[in-house]
Amino acid sequence: MVKRFFLGWIAVYAFNSSTGYLIHHVILGKTYERLMPVLHSEDIKSKIWAFIVSGLTGSFFFTLIYSSWKKRGSIGEGIRYGFFISIWMGMNMALNTYASTDLVPLSLAMQWLVFTIVQYTIAGCLLAFVFNYKVKFSH
Repeated sequence: MVKRFFLGWIAVYAFNSSTGYLIHHVILGKTYERLMPVLHSEDIKSKIWAFIVSGLTGSFFFTLIYSSWKKRGSIGEGIRYGFFISIWMGMNMALNTYASTDLVPLSLAMQWLVFTIVQYTIAGCLLAFVFNYKVKFSH
């Protein structure tokens, strides 16, 4: 179980990191460029460590809670888990960021929510696969 936990943790971290790049740099990159004068200074690259720490701890706890929550570990269960967590975390992040500043438009906050739902629903499915994958050895 420990091996599956660590494999799941690394898989979720890698998946979220790569899809996070796709979402925030490729898909939403132009939106962020338009908002750059008010959202971020040029020193954001010096704070990349915070994204790494957040990604590692987030994927760790996402995996930890799944490993305790799952019953059968089916793909459907993983999808439900990812969906529930995504609504909880995504709604809080998107609406709190929108409400705490006039710098983030509601349309961007809703895009974050939609992308979070898709990302974490797939991540839950990935965890179910990792925890249920049957290794077959032939002699």
